[in-house]
Parts: sequence; structure tokens; C-alpha cells
Amino acid sequence: MNPLSCLLRNSGYGYVIDKSRNIRVSHQLYIDDLKLYAASKDQLKRLLELVASYSDSINMQIGVEKCAVLEIRRGKIQETETNTVLMNTIAIPQLGNHESYKYLGVRQALDIKTAEMKNHFKEKIYSRVNMLLKSKLNSRSLFNAINTWAIPVMTFSFGILTWSATDLRGMDTAIRTMLTKFGMHHPHSSIIRLYLPRHQGGRGLVNLERAHGESVDDLREYFFAQNSPFFQAVREADQNISALKLNEPESRDPCVSVDELMEQWKAKALHGRYPGHLESREVNKQESLTYLRAGYLFPETEARLIAIQDQVMPTRAYLKHIAGVDIPTDRCRRCSQAPESIQHLTSSCSILAPTDYLERHNVMGRIYHQQIALKLGLISEEVQQHLYKPKILLQNQRYKLYWDATLITDRGVANNRPDIALFDKEKKTCLLVDFTVPADDNLARAYTEKVTKYGSLALQMKEIYGLEHVSVLPLIISVNGLVEAHLIENTDKLCLDRSVISSAQKQVVLGTIRTVRKVLQGL
Repeated sequence: MNPLSCLLRNSGYGYVIDKSRNIRVSHQLYIDDLKLYAASKDQLKRLLELVASYSDSINMQIGVEKCAVLEIRRGKIQETETNTVLMNTIAIPQLGNHESYKYLGVRQALDIKTAEMKNHFKEKIYSRVNMLLKSKLNSRSLFNAINTWAIPVMTFSFGILTWSATDLRGMDTAIRTMLTKFGMHHPHSSIIRLYLPRHQGGRGLVNLERAHGESVDDLREYFFAQNSPFFQAVREADQNISALKLNEPESRDPCVSVDELMEQWKAKALHGRYPGHLESREVNKQESLTYLRAGYLFPETEARLIAIQDQVMPTRAYLKHIAGVDIPTDRCRRCSQAPESIQHLTSSCSILAPTDYLERHNVMGRIYHQQIALKLGLISEEVQQHLYKPKILLQNQRYKLYWDATLITDRGVANNRPDIALFDKEKKTCLLVDFTVPADDNLARAYTEKVTKYGSLALQMKEIYGLEHVSVLPLIISVNGLVEAHLIENTDKLCLDRSVISSAQKQVVLGTIRTVRKVLQGL
């Protein structure tokens, strides 16, 4: 189609934008969608005949049913019943005063039908989001699908239709409401976090207001970067006509950067506690966000975890002191010993400790135990995590692997039962591995306590068994999935693939979600 564009441009016909500089526009062409401009009806007929002749020569047919002629005089649409008939007898119908045509998906006539098209785009994006929310996609795939299939319905119109900040915020709110309706966003969870990238701790949803600002800025930058007389004339003519307002200097406030959004998130009283822990030196941020980057959780499950991290789950303490609900007490419904905060439910309840907390701890331990046994050739086949039951002792000619076994010493030791003890007979070494799932703000203390706890045992093991070296390896993931800074190093010492960290993290956060849901639902 490019040769046709050249023919039209060189024809000398077209609508004059600037007489003094002889600047005119003859056509707009996108693939095979063509719009012609002419100074008179006769010129338009000649342009149409040129197009028809070219189409015949390349064996293409004009889709007459999609074509129409619009005649405008002194800013008013002229109605006539006479069709434009070309030399090859093709008849192009005339548009009436109250009719419109669609060019590149946008209905227009003398001007763009803004109100009609706004409603059209809104209905289309809501329909697509609704369809996606009914799918069974995992969380990352769902948000990617919204960003790449639903959001572009709107971004296509940016710079063409004039959208106000109120319009865009309203649509963002409507999409969040739909997410909430399907259980994929807690109504009190952080809104800022919803629009942050996943590698920064957010959920990666595109914000329409920010996308609009960036699109308009990019388009304006493009038009101002072009120095040809045609673009200059367009800029001068656009006096509050198009959505770009090219005749005006830049006046819009710049978009808020991701770093600024992060600071706003961390400044929140409740929502900001999790990102504060995430940025601490005791935490490996990259590994801690694996569950978000991988996006393997169901959207509903991820939303529940986000609400736990944002501390907006309806615990008694939250309802009484934050939401202002009149309830008899804020004491824990299980132990009645402390206020029922989300921290208490996930890590401090004495009733849950021997059951839910222990199971969460053991699941993490079983994942590591199976991978160690596979690596050392102590077992031959891997089974699904929930089916794996560690034996108290696995051994071969070189290694001994103990699981939750009491280690015998000459002198009494208060702590002589690590989760895993691995003996290497050839190198005469022993690794004492212990797991813990503390609250987010207890990571550093938990690591120090574990090292101190088994210090005496390590000294006695070295003396009794004549070992060259005994190491204590605490493996720590918090209740909210924060990976303690030493976990990667200690996993490497066990010669395990780092994917084991992600597997353990997944089971820890699922255990936390199950515990909170069970308590709050009275199960």
C-alpha cells in the first residue's frame, strides 16, 4: 500500500491546513484503512478514482460497504442524496447529518463522538476484565492478561479521546471493585501496592491514570520532536481541539515514579510494616518476593496473603481498635491470653503452636530433608511434598542423615535435638540444621538464638566423635515469606539448588494463610 500513499501525496490534491506555506493533507493510511481529504467534492472524486484505479491494478477490491463520503462546508455537514460515482461505476454513499463512520475503531464525523466512544471503551474494558476474572489463571498470569488484553482497550484511546483524571480514577476504582467482588483483592489492602511491580513487592496491575499520563507525554514528545512544516502547522492549529493540546505548553504534573510510590507505601501505618521489614538488612528482598515474581498462587490466595501482610484481616484487635467495631473483647479467641492481632495469630498463640505452627515448620523441614537425601543418594526417587515422610535415620557408606533425633552426648545438653543432623564420615564433619518460622520482626533474633542454642551441642559433638568441624545452619523463613539473609548461604552449604527455597517459602505462606483462615472462620 505504500506506493498508493506516494501517489496520493504527489497528486497535489488535499485539504489545505496552511495556505501561506502550502501545507495540505491528502490522506491517512493505516495498513488498509484509508481516509481521504480534499478541498472540494471534485478533488475528492479524483482521489477516489486514483484509489480505485490503483486497487484494480493490484487486484484488490474496495470494501464499498465500509466506505462513505462526508461533505463539510463552513464547519457544517452537508446532506445530499447523491452518491459519488467513479469511472468504474463504483458508487460511494453519502453520510447524513446525524450519521458517523468508524476509523481505526473510533466513531467520528465532523468531530469524534467522544461521549459515545467513552462509553464504548468503558464497556469493553469492563467486559474483558470480567471474563479474565472468571478464568482459572494463576495470579501473575491473571494480572499479565489484564495488562495485555484488557488495559490496551483503553490505552488505544489515550491521546485521541480526552479523558479527565476523574474518568480514569473512576475506571481504576471500578476494576478494583471487580477484583474485590471475585475475592482477588481485599477492600482494605494497600491500593498503592496493587500497582507496584511484582519485583518490588506489588501485584503489577497497570494504573490507568498513570498509563494515560505516560501515553499523552510520549505522543506530545513525538509531535514536538518533528520539525517539518506539516507538524508545525498541526501544532499551531491544535488549540484545544485534540486530547494532546499541542498548542499549549506542558502543564501536566509528571507521573509519580515507582520509587515515590514505594516511599508512599512504606509511610503507611499498617500497610507500611511489611515493606519496612522487606528493606531491612536481615532480609533477602529478591528471594523474599519469589512467590510474587513467579505468581504461582491463585489470585484469591495471593489476595489473602497480601491482606495478612498488610495487617487488615478482621482479627478482633483490628475490628476493635482500627475498624472501630463494638465487640466485647479483643482477646484471642483461641488462647484468650493476648490481643488477637495478625502477628499473634501467625506466630504467638500458645494453642496454635503445637498444631498449626508445628505443621508449618515440619513442612519446610521435610522439603529440605528430601532434597538433602536425594542429593546424597540416600533415597532414589522424589515424591510429592505432602507424601514425603522422613525416616529418623538414612545412611550409606559416607553419610548419616538424622531427622528430629536426640543426639547422645557425655554431658547433659539442654538442646540436643536439631531438626536435621548430617554426618560426613569421610570429611569428619557434621551439620546441625534447624528450621524456624518466626514473625517478620524476629528474623535477626531467631538466627542468633539458633546459633547460640546449639553451640554447646556442637562443641560436644566435635569432642565425642572426633570431628574436624561442626556447623550450625539455621534455615529461617518468616510467617509472611520473608527469607532470612543467611538462608541462601546455608542452602548453598548443603549443596542444594536454590529452588528449594521457593518451595519452602510457598509451603510456609500457605501454612500461614490456612492458620489465619481457620481461626477467623471458627474452624
